[in-house]
Amino acid sequence: MRVAERYVNKELFSLFLFILSFLLLVVVGGRFLSYLEEASLGLLSSSMALLLIVYRLPEFVQVVAPFAVFFAVLLTCSRLYAESEMAIFQSAGVGAYGLAKWFSISIGTISLVVAFFSLLLTPNMSSLMEEFLVDQRKTSSFEMIAPGDFLTTKKGTYTIHTENVSPDGDFLQNIFVFEESSSGKGISLWARRGEITIDEEKGTRFLHLLDGIRYEGRPGRADYRVMEFQSFVQEIEYAATESDKLKLASTQTLDLDDSPKARGEFHWRIGLPIFCFISGFLALGLSKTKPRQGRYARVVPAAFFVFSYYLLLLFNHNALTENSVPTYLGLWLVHLLYAGLTIYSCYKIDRPSTV
Repeated sequence: MRVAERYVNKELFSLFLFILSFLLLVVVGGRFLSYLEEASLGLLSSSMALLLIVYRLPEFVQVVAPFAVFFAVLLTCSRLYAESEMAIFQSAGVGAYGLAKWFSISIGTISLVVAFFSLLLTPNMSSLMEEFLVDQRKTSSFEMIAPGDFLTTKKGTYTIHTENVSPDGDFLQNIFVFEESSSGKGISLWARRGEITIDEEKGTRFLHLLDGIRYEGRPGRADYRVMEFQSFVQEIEYAATESDKLKLASTQTLDLDDSPKARGEFHWRIGLPIFCFISGFLALGLSKTKPRQGRYARVVPAAFFVFSYYLLLLFNHNALTENSVPTYLGLWLVHLLYAGLTIYSCYKIDRPSTV
């Protein structure tokens, strides 16, 4: 049976790597295209886009790895049923629980890797990425804009044009700014000079304009206003939100923070490897097929369970951060529910062989 155990684990691990690579290609490709779109708007360079992908890679891995484990186990076991190899194992006394023992080391190892990513590597990489972005802003606030070009801020709220930029990128001359206000009124500003300042503690960026004119509304309407100013300060990029800051915090820091948002982030990080571990064995319980059905017959029905598991975790995570549910009922109730479903589904597979 040792040979058989190595045989199925080798197939499981090969499928896991293939599915993981495919899912990462989809997720990373989509995010990279988004970064390239920002690069085309002058918000970042192509080299920065590639570096940001590297920083975020652990975050992507920890999310897609549980799905890769689930479908790898599902396809491995479905093939055993479809080709009647499972019948041979069952005749030798190896049922669903026997396969669970065989898979436990593989699934457990992958879950430990996800735990390492979720609890340690991803927060550290996110913190390094934020430091990198802050350094970029400090080095040259508007290094992406050239004289005569238009720059749209990351939030898409402001479009800025200048005739001249100082070598360090912080001082501008003959500046035009257009703001798309929430009320729908266009606000335009023109100034002879300006400079970029940053609140280093909060990461907020300000545009300080000198000797200019502010236009609000549309010409010809009753609410159209023109105002001259000597000095005008405009916030153009905002500080990170509380949820963003929590993603940068270490797991130890979150454990000491009793706020609902911190508790939600803490339990989410712990829950990802648990989600990975339970999903692997859940796939085993959902994999039984008839010989003529083929190995892919259970993919769609089984996918419903793993995606509903993940969506319930997301829903309860949001409820936990909003303090809508107690901590012990948050993510843990979902884990217990699907752990029970996993045990029952494996028992149901083995039950006929015990009659």
